[in-house]
Amino acid sequence: MRINYTALGCKVNLYEAVAIANEFVKKGFELVDENAESDVCIINTCTVTATSDSKSRKAIRQVVKRNPNAIIVVMGCYSQLNGEEAISIPGVDIVLGTQNRHMIYDLVTEKLLTNCLDRSMLVSPFSKETKFEELKLDFYDHKTRGFVKIQDGCENFCSYCAIPFARGPIRSRDKDNVISEIQSLTNQGMKEIVLTGINTGTYGKDLSSYRLSDLIEEIVNQVPNLGRIRISSIEVTEIDYKLLDVLKRNSSHICNHLHIPMQGGADSTLKRMNRKYNVVYFKEAIRKIRNIFPTINITTDCLAGFSGETEDDFLEAIKFIEEVKFGEMHIFPYSPRPNTVAFDLPNRINGVEKKRRVDKLLAINKINALKYREMFLGKTLEVLVENNENGIAFGHTSNYLEVEFESQSAKANDIIKVVITEAGYPISKGCVINE
Repeated sequence: MRINYTALGCKVNLYEAVAIANEFVKKGFELVDENAESDVCIINTCTVTATSDSKSRKAIRQVVKRNPNAIIVVMGCYSQLNGEEAISIPGVDIVLGTQNRHMIYDLVTEKLLTNCLDRSMLVSPFSKETKFEELKLDFYDHKTRGFVKIQDGCENFCSYCAIPFARGPIRSRDKDNVISEIQSLTNQGMKEIVLTGINTGTYGKDLSSYRLSDLIEEIVNQVPNLGRIRISSIEVTEIDYKLLDVLKRNSSHICNHLHIPMQGGADSTLKRMNRKYNVVYFKEAIRKIRNIFPTINITTDCLAGFSGETEDDFLEAIKFIEEVKFGEMHIFPYSPRPNTVAFDLPNRINGVEKKRRVDKLLAINKINALKYREMFLGKTLEVLVENNENGIAFGHTSNYLEVEFESQSAKANDIIKVVITEAGYPISKGCVINE
């Protein structure tokens, strides 16, 4: 029997889909590519924007079309909020949300054994007693970068966001399970571990006197042969002195990169977004980080055209971005979501104006990203190789620069010292030392 998976959206979704596939493989299933015909198909959906909902529905229909005889399992954020809609899509057999994933194997095998194809929907509401659902991951079907889920849930309730409703309250994973999983992946040769969660920086808030900084310190101390650790994303309000101190003291293992979502660049916009900081707070936090890590790559997310954002607000955001000089920005046009506070905010920005602002931010991003990469011209950086096609190797540095270089011998999962010879965005070029 064959199984494949499709993961949309964030790296948490990828982790969860891989973990479910792991369970089937351990029970004798063959894992095949998502485009190959399969007997069981797992689809982990996303709902972060209205476009994500649309992509989730499209992905489900495409998987059903490619696999007309398969058992189709839909799970994730889209189906947590739209379970009835998901189960109504022809060809879908089982729908879960962001809980009860541990039941998938039994549900599927029951349908296979009994040939009972009645549709099943197990979307459960959240409560304050909702616990972290342990999904054990034994292996990835690639070998260079492993995402390890350490946390679930979000309680920020940003006015534009549906994720707190799709993921529920903050829940932290047991630290021993995190460390054990990282040890297992490291033993398999994985050289970069990405700590990921729905709101990663809140790890430990539901625990007693234990936070993300404590977890990172224990990982470094307890995992022999540990490669590098990357934090997938962290809110600026979760970066404190203790965390920075731990990152500094363990810098040989910590990637020189932090992804810190900004979302809005003017105080009035941030207030309407219900973000928990203002522009001055954000800039001061970045200053403290760069005082400790002068060459760190700070990347960010930015929403363009949020409801009520005036031209003055937009110009203030541009000034802020040009002052901070992010190494890269991921820019998204604001997409109104039903059942969020922002959906009812007045003064929506029309599509033409929204596109103008997106294009302007993209242009600024290209300039700033290139300037950051020019800092490393002539410098030697370590590249974790991800692939090599016809003698052209490609990978990422600790500070998340995409680099390509000529090499006949470099292979996936090698760490190669490379001199940066050409700064480019999105890809820089380098030359191997002493090959």
